[in-house]
Amino acid sequence: MADLVGQGLPLGGTGLTCESYLDFLSKEYLAGYLRAGGAAVRFVVAGDDEVSRRWHEGLVAASHAEGCLHVPVDAADTKVHMIDQLYAAVARTIDWRDIVRQTVGAAWRDIGLPPGSRHELGVGAVATLHDVDAREATRSIRRQLESNVLHDTSLAREFRVAVLRLSQAELVTGEMTNEERDAVLAWLRVESVGLRVLKAVSLYGRIGRHNARSMLVSLATWVHRTTGASLVLDLDLTRLAVSRRPPLDERVGIYYTKAAVLDTYEVLRQLVDSTDQLRGVLVAVTVPPELVTDDARGLPAYSALQLRVVDEVRDRRRANPFAALVRLETRLEVVT
Repeated sequence: MADLVGQGLPLGGTGLTCESYLDFLSKEYLAGYLRAGGAAVRFVVAGDDEVSRRWHEGLVAASHAEGCLHVPVDAADTKVHMIDQLYAAVARTIDWRDIVRQTVGAAWRDIGLPPGSRHELGVGAVATLHDVDAREATRSIRRQLESNVLHDTSLAREFRVAVLRLSQAELVTGEMTNEERDAVLAWLRVESVGLRVLKAVSLYGRIGRHNARSMLVSLATWVHRTTGASLVLDLDLTRLAVSRRPPLDERVGIYYTKAAVLDTYEVLRQLVDSTDQLRGVLVAVTVPPELVTDDARGLPAYSALQLRVVDEVRDRRRANPFAALVRLETRLEVVT
């Protein structure tokens, strides 16, 4: 790891540059741990705006280099204190139909009837390709999809139903209309959709704060299992440090009350505690230095999260890149 002491920074918990930490993260997490199905939540303290910019740009490049799905979320643009909004930010970047087609293609192969291409998944096309009875092919693929999707208890029940419905739409058997397919896609993306159409496809409630965490876990699990791609949720909390909103004509984006800040920390606490359930996910939380020490709006204001991420013991001369909280080109305490 690069030593920053020679650059004039004091001792004690520094020692990591953006470049060194990104290199470590790529090798230890993106290329290995996440690909194998692991999950982690890491807090990154960026020394200043320039360090933060380099960190985010480097994380985008590293994620794409390892085939990960990178989802940037800025607290200034997204209500990060609401877990359903975090889920929505991820869900709206997903190519749902492409992954559903991979799911249906795998089911066809499981019953010994591989499709001619990933876009020719209808029962008629596959039955003609293999010279089998369409009615028998319909029954077989329906049973296989129910086994692969509906009976997969690692996914939330509502998520399983939605994926099954989208899969049925790809079979072109008339079970799902285009209107119903579009309604399911809108529901998964947390967009406005009529309850009447949802009830027709056995979805009886919207995605909200009560079920969004299980939906996020299910989405990450399904994407990783189907495509092998890991999810990198790049969460920037710099806006949380703004305690006073500027004048009305100068305001840009979202501002947070102290209550909303604490709600954000609770969302993160739940994500930390969900790492055993998440599959192939890295949540990279970027915070400015003041949020690590501020008793009013920083981590000390919410001990349930602080105790999970702070380093109680830290070497004064060497940084630990495996720590839950790392400092990039900065330090927080003065060492004399």
